[in-house]
Amino acid sequence: MSPGSPTPPATAGSAALIERARRLATLVLAPSANATDQAAAVPREHLRALADAGLLGTATPACYGGHGAPPHVAREVLEILAGACGVTAFVHMQHAAACPLIARGDNEALKERVLPRFAAGERFCTVGFSHVRRPGPPMVNVEPDGDRFRFDGTVPWLTGHGIADDAVIAGALPDGRLMYVLTPLEAGNSIEASPPLRLSAMNASATVSLTLRDLRVGPEQVITTLTREQQAARDAAGLLTPSALSLGAAGAAAALLADLAERRGSARLADAARAFEEERESARAEVDAWADRPEAEGQAEHAVRVRAWCIDLGVRAAHAAVAATGGSANLLDHAAQRLFREAMLYSLTAQTRDLQTATVQRLLERATRPRSG
Repeated sequence: MSPGSPTPPATAGSAALIERARRLATLVLAPSANATDQAAAVPREHLRALADAGLLGTATPACYGGHGAPPHVAREVLEILAGACGVTAFVHMQHAAACPLIARGDNEALKERVLPRFAAGERFCTVGFSHVRRPGPPMVNVEPDGDRFRFDGTVPWLTGHGIADDAVIAGALPDGRLMYVLTPLEAGNSIEASPPLRLSAMNASATVSLTLRDLRVGPEQVITTLTREQQAARDAAGLLTPSALSLGAAGAAAALLADLAERRGSARLADAARAFEEERESARAEVDAWADRPEAEGQAEHAVRVRAWCIDLGVRAAHAAVAATGGSANLLDHAAQRLFREAMLYSLTAQTRDLQTATVQRLLERATRPRSG
């Protein structure tokens, strides 16, 4: 059962953001999505279009030049973008994650200096801190050095290299706390990027690993320092945000099925398209009900369950689009296979151990469900 209060309606400002996202998705992103998927990197024209539409500052507080849109609006914008062009949405999400993180941080001077430029699209930001969720020895160590800090280690995943100007990275201090800092990616010999990683989905995301050697940052670059417990709480609170990616893929797949149904005059495909769309609406309602309410009883457990549902839905809907399309779905310039690969990637995005377990358990329960006939 979902917690009580419904999602508030969009304000006029939020409605305008959503409409701009839809227009951008329809006119710019969707027509070139397959070509963008096969490109070396997301075109800078896409990022410029996002900036011109005001979508790079969606969740950034208004006092720092953004729109201060509520979380459910930011998720809807991300869902719209993901339904049009997954790799552009994925790169955009890195920037969209960095800005609120900085805004919630402890460094007021840093916020005033960088957030208006990020919101306006004058500079683009990405993130590289998924490694802090990994068990075992830290992959990035931070050593105090006078009034500065020295970062050494490996950031295994950083999306948007060559696209982004700055990155939020994190490492572990000797006492186990996690320090988040903002650094320019042009940092001389202190930051070495690998060649772009060969990915089965979203090669155009320009994803690399970074080697940090004696990267020195000053207090003016420090965003915040968190205990492991605080980090875990933040992970739990943000777990449902990437559901928008899976829901976007599911919506695009349902639309593809509906188009096939119309062209072939197939009532069964039309029924399938409606069923996936109705399930998407139900899943989105559950996301909106449980997200951003960490105080609700059982929120963490339900957030994991709902996110696993969205992952499963995105993959199933995309798989149905592939199967219904037929052999041409295996061509790299067909949307069905692109959506299938994108939905797979969303299974791994912002993943925690609890989410891994819940996703596998959901798939196992589906596989062992009694069948008729």
